[in-house]
Amino acid sequence: MTLQQLRYVIEVAKQRSISKAAYQLFISQPSLSNAIRELENELGIAIFSRTNKGIVITSEGSEFLGYARQVMEQTDLLENRYANAAQPPQQHFSVSAQHYA
Repeated sequence: MTLQQLRYVIEVAKQRSISKAAYQLFISQPSLSNAIRELENELGIAIFSRTNKGIVITSEGSEFLGYARQVMEQTDLLENRYANAAQPPQQHFSVSAQHYA
């Protein structure tokens, strides 16, 4: 399981469509489908039930999504806390002038 796969699952759940999620994630629909299928096989659960009208989140998938969102929120907090701290503070330089007649 990777953070990328978690991002994919969250976006598919948000869009309620694999093709719309693929468009939002800037990847191909078959690649997204394969990534989700690999995750489902690895975990041994069905996160989404696929129909010809789109996808439906299963009960196991709903529970998984709750945990996935928590993991992604924690990841974002870590990135914001430590990735931004590694950058030196920005210095500002400004010049002003007065014009006299």
